[in-house]
Amino acid sequence: MTRKALGVGFVGSGFVADFHVRGWPAIRDADITGIYSRNQATASQLAETCRRLDVGDPRTHDSLPELVRDPAVEALWITTPNQVRVEQIETICEEVASGRASLKGIAIEKPLARNLAEAKQVLDAMDQAGIRHGYLENQVFSPSLNRARDIVWARGAALSGPPYLARCAEEHSGPHRGWFWDGRHQGGGVLNDMMCHSIEAGRHLLTPPARTRRC
Repeated sequence: MTRKALGVGFVGSGFVADFHVRGWPAIRDADITGIYSRNQATASQLAETCRRLDVGDPRTHDSLPELVRDPAVEALWITTPNQVRVEQIETICEEVASGRASLKGIAIEKPLARNLAEAKQVLDAMDQAGIRHGYLENQVFSPSLNRARDIVWARGAALSGPPYLARCAEEHSGPHRGWFWDGRHQGGGVLNDMMCHSIEAGRHLLTPPARTRRC
């Protein structure tokens, strides 16, 4: 039996959104069905990329509530700059809480917000609206990281006890947009843009495989 593909709407149409769309052919059982952006030129370009890669035939929207209400959109992929994160999440959650829209979940590009206070606002809004949520972490699914974790706990920990230290490092060729250099927009620079990977990967390595990780 063929499973129905999940309809995913993209919020944003810039560099990060394009980056995710180009990786979408590796995603199973999900199609990109909608795109919201303040820039309809880049939204149209991104929609065309989706069609060319055969990952969906999305409708473009210039209104965020309109995207959320689109019946073809069942979940959202948030790829917009950090400074608009709280405002957009609250708008989305208001649509769901009011009954004007229904979503199965929201996935948010890292970092979750510019600072801890804003991150709590984002989480509170989604929890109150009853929406499943998560930030787009990929490293904990890396085969090499998980193989290392299995070996550490199955062999090393059995002989010498639980591990207590994990060291991580991050680098990439960005930033790719000027707003990243403005602390009012980005928040914490590379410390919150990349360190979230290191913290989560380190926590993953140090958590016993049989134990459920909690935020």
